[in-house]
Amino acid sequence: MSGLPSLSEPEALAIARAVRRVSRALDSELTPEFVFSAIAGLSVPHFHQHVFVRPFGAPSSLSWNDVDSWDDAPRVGEAELALLCGRISASFEPEH
Repeated sequence: MSGLPSLSEPEALAIARAVRRVSRALDSELTPEFVFSAIAGLSVPHFHQHVFVRPFGAPSSLSWNDVDSWDDAPRVGEAELALLCGRISASFEPEH
């Protein structure tokens, strides 16, 4: 696969469903100001998509994707992250 244009329709739909599920889970779990998504990949032909949050209180001087340089950004430890991932993974259980 060389990127977004090469996705089949079923692949694109599966990705869209996954992004929707994880973005809703992140919104529910973290109540961020925004949930963003970005598709990137420059050096090697491939496809990957990021879904990430912008927490409330992030300074407006930070670009939409640069909360890592915010010293007072909310952080989670390894154990809390593992629990969060477990809760988010439940959003991928089959829908009824």
